[in-house]
Amino acid sequence: MEELGEILKALSLSENKVETMQKIKPAMSQLNRETLSKDLSCIDLVALFDCLNTKNTDQIERTCDILNYILQFLDPFFVLEKYGGILKHSLNNPDVRVPVLVLKQVQRFSQDDDLVRILGSHAIFPHAVKLIDSELTISSQVFTLLYQLAETETGLKLLLSTVPVLRSAMETNLTIKVRILELAVKVGQISQEHLNAITDIGMLAPLVDMLNEEDILVRLSAVDLMTNLACTQQGLRYLEDNNVLATVEIMMKNSKADPFAETIVPGLIKFFGNIARFRPQLVINQHPVFVSTLLETTDSSDSTLCAIAFETIGYIGASLEGKNALHSIGNKFLNSLEKLEQLLCAAHTGTRIRGLNSVASLIRLDKENQTQHFTTLTESWYRHALGHKPMELLHSIVKQPFLELRLAVYQILDAMIRQAWGRKEILRQPGLPELLLDRECERDKPGMDAKYDIIKYLADTVEAEQIVGRDIGRNVYEYAKQGPYFILPRSHVALDEE
Repeated sequence: MEELGEILKALSLSENKVETMQKIKPAMSQLNRETLSKDLSCIDLVALFDCLNTKNTDQIERTCDILNYILQFLDPFFVLEKYGGILKHSLNNPDVRVPVLVLKQVQRFSQDDDLVRILGSHAIFPHAVKLIDSELTISSQVFTLLYQLAETETGLKLLLSTVPVLRSAMETNLTIKVRILELAVKVGQISQEHLNAITDIGMLAPLVDMLNEEDILVRLSAVDLMTNLACTQQGLRYLEDNNVLATVEIMMKNSKADPFAETIVPGLIKFFGNIARFRPQLVINQHPVFVSTLLETTDSSDSTLCAIAFETIGYIGASLEGKNALHSIGNKFLNSLEKLEQLLCAAHTGTRIRGLNSVASLIRLDKENQTQHFTTLTESWYRHALGHKPMELLHSIVKQPFLELRLAVYQILDAMIRQAWGRKEILRQPGLPELLLDRECERDKPGMDAKYDIIKYLADTVEAEQIVGRDIGRNVYEYAKQGPYFILPRSHVALDEE
């Protein structure tokens, strides 16, 4: 510790501060964490903070690195008490790395109720909050600070005290306004009490007002934030109470005649899709415009829009209630599902993966839910989605040299292997059981794991030998016994030397 103290004393007089600072970490590495935490408080860091007051970017980078390292060993209360004034001054530094360093320390102060009380009366706090309208790197750190405050009752009160500053910052530009509304939404997602606190001070009202703006991009920004809010029960109730669902559905209805429909529709579908994921029957029954738009979008000439529609259908159909809700739509839903085969055959890899994932979500059933009703549904959807020769399509895709694509097929096969009709489909597809049992055709660990899960489940049933014969049946059991990473021994031929 004495060596470290001497280095820091020499730092203020050093002409080459970067070179001097390079000695700090080696000196600290000789000490254990307990010693550092106990004795560092006796070391004066002012000379190190002074190194931030320069235009030399290399010096600032080195100083920030050293301070980040040292301050982690110091108690946050001690840091605020001894260096709070210096930290506040450093928030004005034009080099982004310096205020980011300071804000990360202030975030440490926000995680203790006693420190939060002190922080609330310290000059550094309002100065830090005002940086919410700075460039993104700094603003993001302020966002994190304020959100961390909201996680405790004491911190929430301090956060609410910043509302005048936040409202003023919202007037700066749309980007800052959206950023602050995003904070309000995230706080409202924590609990009903948090949502009540945010709404009581009017922080969500501007978000609802944005839906009536003429600028479609502004409205879409609002819809995007409301989509996140709708993922919680209290958030969804707030949107229902403020008639937001009806307003967004009107936007969706009007978007059909909008020349920018390809920009507008995805966000609107995502909004209702996220709600339908949790309350499928309500959305399907009460929002017919969403249902018709969703089904029409599956036939779009834009493959990305199609993928969004099918992805949303997969979200909805993941639950039993969602499956019943989609089933209640009738033939219109089945007709839309038939459009998926073309997407899987013609679209680029990323879009095909999204389509395959939606199929896996639709047909997956836990064992306890495999009633005649649901297994009939999943088999029907499998055939409608993948065409007249569904297993041939999956078989052809799983042989392609794209890991993510193969993983998407394995997800479908995994959902199928857990249902009686699915096991028969897989085992009766010529060449597919052999492909799954061939260890040479899958060399990536995620693929090996996914394939093994399929084989292992199949080995636990008695159907392999019954459907495809004893040889393949035994190979299935042997594969499962050997594990996912078994390496086949290679034979070697020895040649006698003459």
